[in-house]
Amino acid sequence: MYTTFYELNEKPFQISSDPDFMWFGEKHQEALATLKYGVLDNKGFLLLTGDVGTGKTTLINALIQSLSDDVVCTTVPDPNLSKIDFFNYVASSFGINREFTSKGSFLVEFRKFLIKTYEANKKVLLIIDEAQLLTQELLEEIRLLSNIEKANSKLINIFFVGQNEFNEILNQNQNRAVRQRLTLNYNIDPLTPDETEKYIKYRLKVAGAVKPIFEPSAVQEVFMYSGGFPRRINVICDHALLSGYVNDSDTITEQIVQECAKELKIPAYVQNRDINGFGSYHSKPAPTVQSRPVVLKPRTIEKKKRDTGNIIMLIIAVALFSSIGWWLLFPASFQQFISKANKQVEILKNNTSKMVPESSKPGLVSEKIEYDQNTLNSQQEKQNIQNPEPIVQNILIEEQDSRTLSDNILKQSSSTLIKSAGSIKEEQDNLTEQNSKIKKTVLPLPQETIIIRFKYDTNDFTEEGFNRLKKFGDILAMYPGTQILVKGYTDSVGSQIYNVKLSEFRANIIRSFLLGRGVMVKQIKVKGLGSINPIEDNNTSWGRTMNRRVEIEIVKE
Repeated sequence: MYTTFYELNEKPFQISSDPDFMWFGEKHQEALATLKYGVLDNKGFLLLTGDVGTGKTTLINALIQSLSDDVVCTTVPDPNLSKIDFFNYVASSFGINREFTSKGSFLVEFRKFLIKTYEANKKVLLIIDEAQLLTQELLEEIRLLSNIEKANSKLINIFFVGQNEFNEILNQNQNRAVRQRLTLNYNIDPLTPDETEKYIKYRLKVAGAVKPIFEPSAVQEVFMYSGGFPRRINVICDHALLSGYVNDSDTITEQIVQECAKELKIPAYVQNRDINGFGSYHSKPAPTVQSRPVVLKPRTIEKKKRDTGNIIMLIIAVALFSSIGWWLLFPASFQQFISKANKQVEILKNNTSKMVPESSKPGLVSEKIEYDQNTLNSQQEKQNIQNPEPIVQNILIEEQDSRTLSDNILKQSSSTLIKSAGSIKEEQDNLTEQNSKIKKTVLPLPQETIIIRFKYDTNDFTEEGFNRLKKFGDILAMYPGTQILVKGYTDSVGSQIYNVKLSEFRANIIRSFLLGRGVMVKQIKVKGLGSINPIEDNNTSWGRTMNRRVEIEIVKE
């Protein structure tokens, strides 16, 4: 209806999973690569979870289409079945043309099928969609299917796909056996505001759009009402295009999206507003979150300085009020104390240059209250805080008979000030030392090609390769402008098609590992080359070991 009005070839926001409209953001590409690796490497149990409408079904379809003919795959779209119905459905989907009435007869035939497939150098994949609908009994039966295996290889891979509540089911104590067998799992999160914009533009482009249709403010509203869930995005955008057509508007505005959400009775998805900085999305683009090395910042020291200053002011106030209380309760003793203190202060002032070098003064100022015996007027005077303790001690020696609670408070206040000043200086020195160490750890990039080797027919690093890759990843993360090419190789055992896929997955494993060490996505390019370019003779065990490798080459600095 609206396709001609907007010069589109077809509707861009259909709910069905059309492979032509598949858009994969970074998280979807990573999920697809992880799951493909799990299937090709016979990892056994795999798990994909996500909220309703996050694109799990689309991801499954993409996975199935990407698998080659050496993978025999079937999907159970609704596992809410009885045990016998489940067995018959699985058997029929895998081409076992027989109806079963007992579990035993099914297991006999299914084992024959798995062994026959294994001998044909093929892998078996069983996908259980909507896994949260599984009964406890059927979940246990599926687990037992994985026990059908050979001594050195698994015969079936079982892939659970479900909503987030399936994680709660697996966390129950009776399902600990299933949980322990999960070797790979991935959770799909909703799209961010930036990804929502790219998703909408991509689907419009595939549908034939030649000009922008959704205004930026309209895209922001779509995200707010959809929460970043692709299914909700499709519903809102399709309805918005229809409303725009009815209102004869060649662009979709913020107001049109709001009206559509109201008509569809879709509330703003409040809990997702802060995804990727959406709270300030109207004023500036959402920030990109990347894994980077942690850099220490001296903010905590500044906060501690402020806290220390407040403590000092509190101590001074307590000392002042204590002195006033002392004067009111014991005026004779207080006047005698002040007289002795004045004499000691005059002596200290005359000998200051001898007692403390000028260069060692810390620059902190404390308050000295000077009282006139008749008027008791007070004023502040600067005094060196580094050595206040001898003054108090001298006075206490002469005034032992008149010592009161106020004397103790004054002594504690002085000691606290000294410790606070020393603590700030010590923390500043530690910060300086830490920043110095951080600067010193920036190492130069290696000039030679980095080679990582793998064990036979697996994607496990050798110990040497792991240590080398870890060190290289930490260095590369410090050079965000540097790009690398990760090339995967295998030995000559097996078909070249399989070897190319295996080498590509090994290269992607290196990529994922480096991303985890803080390297950015844009820095890494991946290529699977199979068994070409051997560096040793493939006719020997040693040669094949040396040829199973991934080479990391710096292509741009």
